[in-house]
Amino acid sequence: MRTISSWWVSAMAETFKWHGLPITPLFNEANIALDSLTVKESRYPQSNVSILWHAAQMAIEQRGEQLNLGIAVGGGMNVRAIPVIGLALLKQDCVLSAYKLILRYQKLIGDTTNAQLIEQQTGQALLRFHFASNTCAIGTQSYEAAMAFCVKIARTVAGKQWRPNLVCVQRREPCEELKQYFNCAIEYGAPHHEIHFQADVQVVHAQLQQGIVAEKHKAISQVLILLLEQQLASGELSCRSMAQMLSMSEKTLQRRLSAEGTSYRTLLDALRQEKSCALLRESNLSLSEIAYLCGYSELSAFHHAFKRWFAVSPSEYRSEKRFLYAPKEEIIYGEKALNE
Repeated sequence: MRTISSWWVSAMAETFKWHGLPITPLFNEANIALDSLTVKESRYPQSNVSILWHAAQMAIEQRGEQLNLGIAVGGGMNVRAIPVIGLALLKQDCVLSAYKLILRYQKLIGDTTNAQLIEQQTGQALLRFHFASNTCAIGTQSYEAAMAFCVKIARTVAGKQWRPNLVCVQRREPCEELKQYFNCAIEYGAPHHEIHFQADVQVVHAQLQQGIVAEKHKAISQVLILLLEQQLASGELSCRSMAQMLSMSEKTLQRRLSAEGTSYRTLLDALRQEKSCALLRESNLSLSEIAYLCGYSELSAFHHAFKRWFAVSPSEYRSEKRFLYAPKEEIIYGEKALNE
């Protein structure tokens, strides 16, 4: 059964309230307790959320107003407020990588996948939405809210002027609000809800590039640590991708790291150790969320790595009140690098 997270339903509630809708009766009709929205781990069946969408739309129509609630909710969300990954999204260098990050998070957390990212050889890509539910029909608002939110993410990453090449929706009647928000060609009566966009456009983040320039005079291991810290949550952590960001070949990067008495794997492991231990000690994030922030795509991979480092599981480390364990082997960043 597909479920919806509390932060998404909270965003719906805020938008409904902003437009003067009666929040308490609407949520009572959908059998969703308003007080439960403050609990981060709360999740709600899609069937209940669909009832909420329908009730809110009926309230709008009874007032004689024309309002696309899906666009209002999805377009009004704050990307920075997304639990765990909001800030990571802001560091992405292109829309494609931002969408990959969101889908990886969704997969790791274990919710029903609701989108498919399809890359094409022409440099184009599309995001296809296919919400699954065995209990109810998924309303148009759910799809259009998700699509509006994904466009909001793209505009946060690539700039406010970003727009898709094409948006496909299943609704048959033209909608002026869709046209204004997406600012592109819209195909009505389509078989799928889709966002088509240019996949190979990258954004140069000034903060990251300035950091790299500022560190150029230091050892390559220290520059690499800066990059890994910036990219850790993205999951795109191959030695080759880091070398490309440093404008050198993978072999050159490995050779220079070796000359400093360290290696790519050593630095990545050290960073993951430090990050995971800090999050286990100082946060209430779930193990899946911590695995995500440390760049893992599977919880099992994080679990195995942590046991290799500390000879205990992440849950055991957390339950033993944080400071009882040390790594089996000290991680050396490279004597030359530390003395720079």
